[in-house]
Amino acid sequence: MLKYLIVFSGALISSMLCIFLLARVSLKYKILYARGIPLVGGLGIGAAFVFSSCLGVYVFGIAGTKIITILGVSLLMLVFGIVDDLKELSILQKILAQSLCAALLISLGIKTDIMYLGFWGNAVVTFFWILGITNAFNLLDIMDGLAAGAALIVSSALLAIAFLHPDLNMQLLSLILCAVTFGFLVFNLPPADVYLGNSGSHFLGFMICSLALVLRYATKDNPFALLSPIIILWLPITDTLLLIIFRIMKKKVPFKKSNDHIAFRIRLSSASPIKTILVMFLLCFIFSLAGVILTKVNNFWATGIIVAIFLFSIILFWKLIKIDTHE
Repeated sequence: MLKYLIVFSGALISSMLCIFLLARVSLKYKILYARGIPLVGGLGIGAAFVFSSCLGVYVFGIAGTKIITILGVSLLMLVFGIVDDLKELSILQKILAQSLCAALLISLGIKTDIMYLGFWGNAVVTFFWILGITNAFNLLDIMDGLAAGAALIVSSALLAIAFLHPDLNMQLLSLILCAVTFGFLVFNLPPADVYLGNSGSHFLGFMICSLALVLRYATKDNPFALLSPIIILWLPITDTLLLIIFRIMKKKVPFKKSNDHIAFRIRLSSASPIKTILVMFLLCFIFSLAGVILTKVNNFWATGIIVAIFLFSIILFWKLIKIDTHE
């Protein structure tokens, strides 16, 4: 336990230190900032992640091949995000960059391992999973603390699964992700002093979906556990799906900026910014907890959890659709 504490502490402290120093540099040299607020959250998280991963590999004395692979490709995604923050990329350019990272990760052996799908079937599922979750976190980054808070809750759920189905590499990555995200939240809770930027939201989204690919969930006695990562990530997934549905209903471009996000609709229902964030965190916690429980129950209870999440999502949709977005 002491080793885990050392790694967590190192990741937390390095994250806060890197972000603090980078924020000062950003403001001093007028680079990577918007509306007077530094966009260096992603860069700080990435730097702290590299340090913490090296620390973890050293402390635990492991080869860390999976850690290096996932971290390396995630850092490439971070670089693309930094370019996007400096000079906004087109949608096509973003998709091409994400596709390159997804293809590279798959070529390095990080993909789903679903029976009967074969290599190409799993590769296709992995490709769209990576693009979907990465963009979902980018779209979720619309309010102070929201994307990072959701990432912290989700990574905590993935950490729990890494302990329930022991995998030291994934335990370390999930633990570090929790710590560096928590360190960033110190600066990002409303009113934010530092933003994630596209680099940060893409890095967190890519890292989370990569971890979700490697973790083990299902057994022969509980095949429904394969849906666990989807349930854990149901908040960003639902937010993206409802955003698309609401925009199509209005006959507008699905990914155009709007008030159709779940958080914005809750905010427009007369909720304060703090209350809105807390409601979103609660939703994320419920989904994440359900996803973790799903890996440890029999088929009967697993079916009940999945049906309950589906019905809850339908009710949420009908509640949100009644809110006037003033568009």
